[in-house]
Amino acid sequence: MKKSKPKVYNPPLLPIFSFLSSIYFIYYIWWRATATLNPDLPFFSWVLWSAEAFGLVSYFLFSWITRNIAPKIPYTKPAKGLKVDIFIPTYDEDLDIIEATLVGCQKIQYAHTTYVLDDGNRAEVKKLAQNQECVYITRPTHENAKAGNINYALQQTDGEFIVVLDADMVPQPNYLERTLGYFKDKKLALVQLPQEFYNWDSIQHGSKGTYWHEQSLFFRVIQPGKNYSDSAFWCGSPSVIRRSALLEVGGVATETITEDIHTTVRLHSRGWKTMFVNEPLAFGIAPQTIKAFLLQRLRWAQGTMQLYRSKDSPLWVRGLTMKQRLSYLSSFLAYFEAFQKLILLLTPILILSFDIFPMDVDLIPFMLRWVPYFILNIFANQLEGRGVFNYFKTEKYNLLKTIIFIQSTFTLFGKKSLTFRVTPKTTDSSVYRHERISIRWYMGILGVIVAAMIYAVVRIFLPHAQTFTWDAFVIAFVWAGYNSYVIFLAIREILTKRHERKQYRFQINAAGEIINTSSGQAENVHIIDLSITGAGLLIDQELNIKADNQELMVNPEGFEAFKISIEKIYKRCCHPSGKDFVGINFKKDLGPQRDELFEFLFVHLPRSEENILYRVNDWDPFRIFRKAK
Repeated sequence: MKKSKPKVYNPPLLPIFSFLSSIYFIYYIWWRATATLNPDLPFFSWVLWSAEAFGLVSYFLFSWITRNIAPKIPYTKPAKGLKVDIFIPTYDEDLDIIEATLVGCQKIQYAHTTYVLDDGNRAEVKKLAQNQECVYITRPTHENAKAGNINYALQQTDGEFIVVLDADMVPQPNYLERTLGYFKDKKLALVQLPQEFYNWDSIQHGSKGTYWHEQSLFFRVIQPGKNYSDSAFWCGSPSVIRRSALLEVGGVATETITEDIHTTVRLHSRGWKTMFVNEPLAFGIAPQTIKAFLLQRLRWAQGTMQLYRSKDSPLWVRGLTMKQRLSYLSSFLAYFEAFQKLILLLTPILILSFDIFPMDVDLIPFMLRWVPYFILNIFANQLEGRGVFNYFKTEKYNLLKTIIFIQSTFTLFGKKSLTFRVTPKTTDSSVYRHERISIRWYMGILGVIVAAMIYAVVRIFLPHAQTFTWDAFVIAFVWAGYNSYVIFLAIREILTKRHERKQYRFQINAAGEIINTSSGQAENVHIIDLSITGAGLLIDQELNIKADNQELMVNPEGFEAFKISIEKIYKRCCHPSGKDFVGINFKKDLGPQRDELFEFLFVHLPRSEENILYRVNDWDPFRIFRKAK
């Protein structure tokens, strides 16, 4: 039997490389402060230097947190007979989304009770819960949004452990088997799992539909690293919480709109432990549009600001260790990177527009120091990010979050109450108009940068108007060009994303048959995509698209074959393979076939071999230079 390679969590050269990089970064910042500042523009010079110094502080904290991401405690099987309650809070999510999660809950192998916590008081949700053999709970009042919903359910239930799943987060069959064993440590209050997503065409996924998404670095590297300072925090879903710990801190925190991290601070301050288990055991829906993405990130940022001005702020709440405070501070400062990004966006604009340069340095000495600094920065983050860090993708998303993160910081100083707003999980006909509205700031910034570049070029060729030094012009022009390129890529990706389907089409590779139930005639097809409402097929011969009583037989590898009743078959354009491509719509009432379809799509596919999201030893610090497969 072939032995599998040991998993590589921490590269052997990581400590040495991080140390050497840190020494050079300190030298660069020192050199910038002592040899390059423009004495005629002290304020401008120090503002730019501060932005670079902030980046150095962020790097040191990131390097410290990610120094070790190996599992802290080995997996052990859970004891039998533990009483587990699964909470699924919902407000206005589509029934199909909730149904997928409930089907996943029914497939969980460890004994449990599933509760649907409906804050929308919807009769159709109650019926769905009953059909899936789940307990339906609603409350007479709806204060404190999700936190209040969970707290009310705590009063109606008595399970020793609580699983919290967002309405779109579909658990895997071994969800409890892989998590409950850690609670043998009586001081462990929480097990948090990574948030992974099955809709690879979302706005926060890579442009080519890969499993990489904007939160990958946080969940695959940063949260595992936080285990070593006992500061991994609750992200709401998917998770398992010890009821007694939650009750000891008064239930889920309701004072902020980020109840999860706020509750974690209270747990840590009272001596409870938390753990992040780096294993994907549930898959949900990532924000599909830039509007939904920004709304979610704004809520997280504003809630964090609320926490830091509250009595439970990690800066001064009693009971936290210094390591925990530093870890929380790192997460807090991440939101202030938006100011650093804004400074780095505005600086070349000011240079090109007003002939001012916040450095007193020649081009060659500057480049000899800055180029190694820039390259080392990329490679250090790539290595410490275990290959999950992607420089250009990270730049793009950091840019898109700049405005809302700056907006959120005003919450730190104001007392205005905030309303918890659920992240939209579906789209409608107005999606493209809202997308353009959501990126209007970035379109404006791009326009200003391009205008400044054109203005600077024109001035160079005007007689008696050239006041630039060539060194300043080259640095600022290249800098502005880079900024405009990143903004352009971000805007282009947003505007070219298509949102025509309400249901995600899973890309699959499965044999199938179109069967006429009246005549028994069957025709072979190849299934290339599948959703709960239809499928895309490749065919070698003509199909009788007008025939009634037809079914699609799906024969996937690793999953039992199943049939789906067809409503309509229609021809579509040719496929790049040269074969004919046809689409089919399923009947709305599929009966027992519906559960089989949901299980295949939302439980089997996300964890199947061809779609596996994690290989912990599959990191490559040089991936940024390799062509994606």
